[in-house]
Amino acid sequence: MSKTMQAITLTTKNNINIQGYWFTPKEVGKKPIKGKVVIASAMGVAQAYYQPIAHWLTEQGYSVLTFDCSGMAQSKDKHLKEYQNNIIDWATQDYSAALQFMLNTDSASPIYWLGHSLGGQVFPLVDNIEQVSKVITVSSGTGYWKHNAPALRRKAPFFWYFIMPIATSLFGYFPGKKIGMVGDLPKQVIYQWRRWCLHPEYCVGVESESVKTKFQQINVPLVSISFTDDEMLSLTNMHDLHALFGIENKELKNVHPSDVGEKRIGHLGFFREKFKDNLWPRLLLNELQ
Repeated sequence: MSKTMQAITLTTKNNINIQGYWFTPKEVGKKPIKGKVVIASAMGVAQAYYQPIAHWLTEQGYSVLTFDCSGMAQSKDKHLKEYQNNIIDWATQDYSAALQFMLNTDSASPIYWLGHSLGGQVFPLVDNIEQVSKVITVSSGTGYWKHNAPALRRKAPFFWYFIMPIATSLFGYFPGKKIGMVGDLPKQVIYQWRRWCLHPEYCVGVESESVKTKFQQINVPLVSISFTDDEMLSLTNMHDLHALFGIENKELKNVHPSDVGEKRIGHLGFFREKFKDNLWPRLLLNELQ
């Protein structure tokens, strides 16, 4: 099936423009669209990273939306230190604008939320999220540092108490690219994320009671895919996040790379094009039903 990729602009409720791409299969023989997929990125990861899987999904008959949150990649239109938005803003404004775009499209086919790491953490805060048919998360757990994967856990205190505050204070934003950690982030994003990662209940333990309520009351089918060789998050992080959602129909699948004939997948690996012939059909297509 041939496909198209169109640059689009999404406007948030507070009138901020963010940039995205709309991938659609060309309807050969008037075949109906099987579904629509919103891909919500991991922290500090540009939407361009998800283009291979977006193209692949169109070949399977799905329309796909990718986007960059305000201040990130193609949605950055001024110096990063000028941005005052935080993660909650991303969820309630940017993520919500992406889902609203899907709801406004002509096709009546089901909508799926595919969240990678952060994109699979805060979906209960997205407007109209319960109108999606299913939420599918990949490598999404809490970032609570004491439950991080061992290698990261050893580094976490030095990062959160020294590197991050000093670097952010010096530059006016978090210069992740310069120090080879996460990516460049607005200062309010990294400070908020720090508070979350230092609390056992992550965002629910830090933010307002309304945030906690939205997590407890959310009830949309959820499937979470995690990998045993995740170098950032442990299985405990994954279970911790699952426990925060008051969802009745939820499932956590912890996959060992050898289970799918691979040696290494990791926190970011699932979305790499080299996995289009094994991981994507085996772990993703079955959930898009």
